[in-house]
Amino acid sequence: MSGSNSTVVASSVPFYISSISIRLGASNKKLDFAELKSDSQRHEIRHSSEQDQVLSANFDPAISVITITEHVSLSVHCQHHVFAGIPRKTTVKFSLSRNDILSNTVDRDGRQGEPFYLQLRRIKFYLDVIVYQTTERKLQPNSDDLQQLCPRFRLLVIGKTGVGKSSLIHQAFKIKEHVSSNNRGEANIDTEFVAPDNERFVLHDSQGFESGDNKCFTVAKEFINRRRKMPKLQDQIHAVWLCLPIPHADGRLLESGVEEFLRLRKEILDNIPVIVVFTKYDVFADKLELDVMESNYDEATLEALKLDTLNKLCVQPLKEIAGDNVLHATVSTKEEHESTMRRLIDLTTTNVEKFVNSEAALAVMTAQRVDIGLKIRASIEIVKKRYWRSLATGMNVIGFTMSDCLSLIHKDIIDVWNFNDLQCHLTTDNFKDMILKDLDSTNLPHTTESFASGLSVVSKLAEILMTVDSSIASIAVPIAIGVVLVKWIHDVYQQTNITLRRIMTYIVDLTCIMQILFLLAQTGSISRRVIKIAVKAYAEAGKGSVHSAIQSNVSVASGGDQALKEIVKLILNHAMKSEDIQGLRAKITRLTANLQEDEEW
Repeated sequence: MSGSNSTVVASSVPFYISSISIRLGASNKKLDFAELKSDSQRHEIRHSSEQDQVLSANFDPAISVITITEHVSLSVHCQHHVFAGIPRKTTVKFSLSRNDILSNTVDRDGRQGEPFYLQLRRIKFYLDVIVYQTTERKLQPNSDDLQQLCPRFRLLVIGKTGVGKSSLIHQAFKIKEHVSSNNRGEANIDTEFVAPDNERFVLHDSQGFESGDNKCFTVAKEFINRRRKMPKLQDQIHAVWLCLPIPHADGRLLESGVEEFLRLRKEILDNIPVIVVFTKYDVFADKLELDVMESNYDEATLEALKLDTLNKLCVQPLKEIAGDNVLHATVSTKEEHESTMRRLIDLTTTNVEKFVNSEAALAVMTAQRVDIGLKIRASIEIVKKRYWRSLATGMNVIGFTMSDCLSLIHKDIIDVWNFNDLQCHLTTDNFKDMILKDLDSTNLPHTTESFASGLSVVSKLAEILMTVDSSIASIAVPIAIGVVLVKWIHDVYQQTNITLRRIMTYIVDLTCIMQILFLLAQTGSISRRVIKIAVKAYAEAGKGSVHSAIQSNVSVASGGDQALKEIVKLILNHAMKSEDIQGLRAKITRLTANLQEDEEW
């Protein structure tokens, strides 16, 4: 990428994109169309006529780019003809930084610099962008602030080819694309990999440290040193996973290069946590069970044998080299061993928070997609930030409408759950209206099972899914909001009991729906169908008890801190347990095959 060093507006001031045009450099390709995505907004850019070779679009209203500049992306779709005139399509995606957008743009008065260009795969694209700034006061979500400090969890993974690094990353962050475009054994540690279906982590891949080969060790050491010196948290390495296979009974655990890295880890890494990850536990466990099959051990004895064998093969040799305080985890990426992945993610989060900082830890919780407990914890961390307390006390929100306040809440919660929502369905007014519809209702179905157990939810989900599976009809979820609520959401914020109660209800309702979506759509893109199923299941299997609890516990006189404690208590009381999720999913897995098929609201 290139562009001038001039800056149109200060980095702290919101700006808006009102126009963009794209043209190709010298190339045999032809522009088809482009997509500009900024956080929850997605816009297509097309030719103004069939003869036009430039893609262009004017945006009215303008696209707001407030603070999350790390998540502005441009996808350009091209086509060209190959042998025998066969058409071929190519899609090139760029992540745009704030400086990319603000350098050499056209301001609102028409003053223009040179167009900046983006280049990838030998294709050069020239961009003209019209932006303008505003100093108008605006409510800013906490997730924007936190993501500006640390928009992505930056992870370095070290290990030999075949140790299972790709499977590990795929399982932890639920991505489909390969973690590296390099050939096997040719990882480039400086390459930043960001998955299009989970943009909240960035991966650096390093080859393992072979005996007698100091090159990879030196490259990794120099890379970590460069990153450590970078002033911004978002550019620093937040954690290292050192992947090792579980050895055979007579095998060696550590190569000499790995031993040196572990001995010098404090000098090399300083406070960056490194976790030794013993991979492919399922292979080890299956072999051990086969070896002792004739002994007829009971389950408890067999599990104790596995732990003892792992201790002898892995843990003790590791501690002899690295000391007793070395962090380690044993993992399998197989579904039946999902608890091992949760332990790795939890260990990573705990130590990033302890040795790096809380913003980086929140980035880990947001990026990972295996532990519902960490998602709920991330929601609570967001709850504790300044605007949540502001909403309960009235500070900083005077003059804003309730719609403004609820949009702020909605965005904060959606961001930390980090679903693969390519079409931005979760940010639409349709989804918000579904939540608002019964905000004041207490006359809702109650169940004997608690929402936190998940049993009433999966029972209702099974009922809904069986109906969907046997019918071509779309899911019917009422959206129409009552007249009283319509007036309230457009009114200016007022600090009253009913306002506080509605805010708390919205927070807990949305968090509960996010949990149901976590059950239904851990992988794959979010569809309108799956959202409607989650909303319907919550309405019939949990919403009544939540609303009753809020109605009986909320008082504005108790102040913001008490209201904040009550929100956290309600979230925790209605939080599914991480260890229960796999069993709950198993009850509905066979019914979830068609959830990514979309339908109208």
